[in-house]
Amino acid sequence: MGYRDILVHVPLVENETQVASALVLARHFNAHLTGICILPDAAMLQNVAQNPFARFDATEVQDVIEREYDEAAATEKRFNAAADQAGVSHNWLTSEGNPADVLVHAARLYDLAMVPQDADADVLWGPATQLALSGRPVLIVPTGRSLARVPDQVLVAWNGSAQAAAAVRTALPLLKESGGITLLIGESHEVLPVWMRLPHIDIVDYLQRHGVTIVDTRTEVPDSEAGDRILTAAQHCEAGLIVMGAFGRSRLSEWVLGGATRHVLENMTLPVLMAH
Repeated sequence: MGYRDILVHVPLVENETQVASALVLARHFNAHLTGICILPDAAMLQNVAQNPFARFDATEVQDVIEREYDEAAATEKRFNAAADQAGVSHNWLTSEGNPADVLVHAARLYDLAMVPQDADADVLWGPATQLALSGRPVLIVPTGRSLARVPDQVLVAWNGSAQAAAAVRTALPLLKESGGITLLIGESHEVLPVWMRLPHIDIVDYLQRHGVTIVDTRTEVPDSEAGDRILTAAQHCEAGLIVMGAFGRSRLSEWVLGGATRHVLENMTLPVLMAH
C-alpha cells in the first residue's frame, strides 16, 4: 500500500520547498507526481474582458495575462528539471480560476494532494480547508519548510470521529514507514441516543494490525485545549508530521468560536495531513 499518484500545488512564488517536499514523497513511494499551477489573475481578467460595461485597456489586460502565463511556463520548467533530477515520473497542469475550487476539482483522482500553508488568507476558506472538506486527503506544508525525508516520528490526533479515521486511513503509508507514532487521544464529539450502544473502536489494535509502531499514548485531552495540545505534543515527541481529522464541527463554528483545526492551521510549523 502506498501513494501512486500525488498532486502538488505549485504557486508562482515561494514554491521551492513545496516542490522539494512533493519530490521526497513521490520518490520514496515511486509515485507519479503532477504539478499544478493556478492563475487567479488571468481568470479574473478573462472574466472582466467578457463584461461589456467594464472599462479597460484590452492590450494591457492581455499583457498581464501573458506575463502570468510566462511565469507559469518558467515555473513548469524548474519543476520538470527538479523532477527529472530526482528520477520522478511527472507531468504538469496550468489552470485558471480560484485556487481552492480548481484544486478540489483536480484532486478527485489523486491519492494525496499537497498544498502550501496560506498565511495571507483566512485558513478556513483557503485551498487546504476546501480540499479537506471536499473529502480528499490533503498534506499541508508550512511556508518556508519542507520534508527532507519521510517523517520518522508522527503525531496522530485521535478522537474516534469519522474525520480522524479518514486521516489515519489516508496516512497509513506514511505511518507504516515511520519509526513510531505518538497517539494523542482526545474527547469524542459524538452524541448517541440513550438506547444505542455502539462497539468500541480500538485505534491501537487497528494500527498494530497494519504494522504501525506506537511509541507513546497520551489521553484525556480536553476539547477546549485540543489545538494547542496537538502542537505541544508534536514538539515534545519531535514529530515530523501531524495526522488529524479536519472540522469535526461546522466551519462556521470554527470561524466564530475557534477550534482545533483552525488553531493548528494558523500555528503549524511542520507538515499536517488532514482529512474530513
